[in-house]
Amino acid sequence: MRFQLVVFVLLASHVVTGDAQALPGDSLTRRFLPGNVTLLLPANWVPLSDTTRGRVRTAVDTALQHSPDTLVQESLRRGKPVFLLQERAPGQPDQAASLNAAPSPGTTVTSFDAAAPEQIASATSSMCRAMAEMLPRLGASLISCDPVYIEREAPHPIAITRTVRSGPRGFVTVWLAQFAGQGVIYTLTLSAPQAREEHYKQLFQTIWRSVTIPEP
Repeated sequence: MRFQLVVFVLLASHVVTGDAQALPGDSLTRRFLPGNVTLLLPANWVPLSDTTRGRVRTAVDTALQHSPDTLVQESLRRGKPVFLLQERAPGQPDQAASLNAAPSPGTTVTSFDAAAPEQIASATSSMCRAMAEMLPRLGASLISCDPVYIEREAPHPIAITRTVRSGPRGFVTVWLAQFAGQGVIYTLTLSAPQAREEHYKQLFQTIWRSVTIPEP
């Protein structure tokens, strides 16, 4: 697997998230999504309206089409991601979570196990560069982008990336959790105000470790 080709999926998820407002003590319920994908989310989160989803999709498509990054353009030729879930906390103008799936020919459920350290380092560098170039098109900027690491607490390995961006609502910490499937990469995006990062981290770990993807 060419690990760096997941850059597009990470970027598409990163630019459409907002500030999560759920508390770690909130009850969680399982969502059942197309393609036999499931995950836990706070029970009070609700889907984005059709109007908001359309606005987000248009903004992301426009930004990606004008990206000068060669890896983003190569990923686009393989197909656009399909959003399986876009939810937010009630009363909040921005979404709190998204999950998408993007074509990734040659990927299997063991791809992250097989990725060499140099592949992971290359993916991090390419992804951070692409986000730094594109976020200003969406009214934000990239403040920091940590190296990707592989978490093995769940049945399947999860590639985790932590970034911090600025925008109209101030500094936001964004976690991107990726799951390798058969010919597809799933990306879950969760975000919270940076000032309350530690308050939300445990909740978000529970959410990304709850994700189940179809077996081959």
